[in-house]
Amino acid sequence: MPELPEVEAARGLVELGCKGKTILVARVADDEKVINGCTPDELRKALEGRTLLRAHRKGKYMWLELDNGGKGPWVMLHFGMTGGIVVKGVGVTKYKRAHLESDPESWPPRFTKLELELQGGGRLAYVDSRRFGRIKLLPGPDPLACEPLCRLGWDVLLQLPPTAAQFGQVVRERVVRAPSLRIKALLLDQEFCSGIGNWVADEVLYQARIHPEQTATSLDDGSMAALHAAIREVVGLAVRVEADSDRFPRDWLFHYRWTNKKASQDASGRAIHFVTVGSRTSAFVPAVQQLKGSGAAGRAKAAAAKEAEEGGPAAKRKRTAKKKATAEEEEEDGDGRETSADCRDSDEGGDDVDDVDEEEEEDDDEEEEEAPTAKRRKAPAGKAAVPTTARAPRGKAASAKPLAAAAKPVRGKAAAAAGAVSGGKPAAAKPARIAGGRAARPAAKEESEDEAEAGGEADGEAGTVAEGGDAQGKKGKASAKPKQAGSQRATRAKAGTTIAAVESGGHAAGGQKAAPAAPAPRKGRAKK
Repeated sequence: MPELPEVEAARGLVELGCKGKTILVARVADDEKVINGCTPDELRKALEGRTLLRAHRKGKYMWLELDNGGKGPWVMLHFGMTGGIVVKGVGVTKYKRAHLESDPESWPPRFTKLELELQGGGRLAYVDSRRFGRIKLLPGPDPLACEPLCRLGWDVLLQLPPTAAQFGQVVRERVVRAPSLRIKALLLDQEFCSGIGNWVADEVLYQARIHPEQTATSLDDGSMAALHAAIREVVGLAVRVEADSDRFPRDWLFHYRWTNKKASQDASGRAIHFVTVGSRTSAFVPAVQQLKGSGAAGRAKAAAAKEAEEGGPAAKRKRTAKKKATAEEEEEDGDGRETSADCRDSDEGGDDVDDVDEEEEEDDDEEEEEAPTAKRRKAPAGKAAVPTTARAPRGKAASAKPLAAAAKPVRGKAAAAAGAVSGGKPAAAKPARIAGGRAARPAAKEESEDEAEAGGEADGEAGTVAEGGDAQGKKGKASAKPKQAGSQRATRAKAGTTIAAVESGGHAAGGQKAAPAAPAPRKGRAKK
């Protein structure tokens, strides 16, 4: 956003193109957000017929002095995030990443909120695309006694303490009641010193070789002197070149920091990292801006920030834990509908380094990883679908049928033959065999146990083809082909061979026939 150098350049632009000229017509937009504390008619009446004598500035605020005898009102302008001044045929406010795309030769500019038609054909416009700026009338003889100007600290261009010792004393007097205050947050505090925004603070700290998270109370005399000199040099040079970033020194951090928090390097090839301080995204170079004397907690925090930036083990563990928690949450959900884990949050990208006041916020370009969604497996008719997070098999295993698939009913001649053998009733399906003659555990049993553990009501074991465990009238056959011995699935099947063989009426290891299992109760909770 426009900081002291940009606002000072706009002030100079107003005086260059409009000083001493009478305002013939004032056109005010009907925008209650930008036109603050007064109506468009009140602002228009205060401007029309008046001569613009001077433009003043303190910090990031500017106000116009009119020929009303010094009694007011004064027209105050704050540029917010994207505000600026355009003077026809003269120039336009310039700053990095500006949303102000105005041509001083074309008129009227886009996003104009206030337009002044001046004597002699001059034109001035205040423009603001995102409408975070403010235009306000300040009453009384002294604008510096009115809100919000009365709350501003000393101006870093006009009122910077002349010596490093005096500067250090002012800083220490301010932080004596806030020993944990970080130096970056202090520089951004407009009630302490006015005019420094996010990019100026980062540049000053980079030139002074001070970490943005360094506590102000921990700065020694040498650091105070370096900080004082950096403020004077950075702010003074930026003002002298009228905030034209193309004329900034090439070794300034300014030219390499606008990357939306993506990894970058400074002019010397040193890595640029990002950390949030005072609700602002701060760019710094760890190779020259080291966190000193802040204890183990401060060093651990800095290391974690660096590791997260590089995608180190801590970041990986965090992502893994997040995925695991999401998967467990989806398993418990069980209804297959969209949950909060299926949503993705994304912020408006671009303006991650804009310094904002009060209701204005930085735009971070972060995106959460997409969480896996629960899959649904088709269940037999009349049964609820059961969610699963199992992955599909790959390679040779992909061609094999699932081991825990539901049993297929036997039809036609096979059903008739089976009925004849069992006295007219279909025989129970034999389980699939795995290596060594052992029977695989049916999926129906596994599913019924899961339901029993969850405490759900069931009329019988889930996945069975007959209610209450009775196989009368239907016959199932295990449709799964076993995986090879030694695989995880085969090992799990191996552990439950005896139970599976007994309950399914099949053959246990060695070909011996097992006794049939007792039928499950028709009502009540399923028993494990």
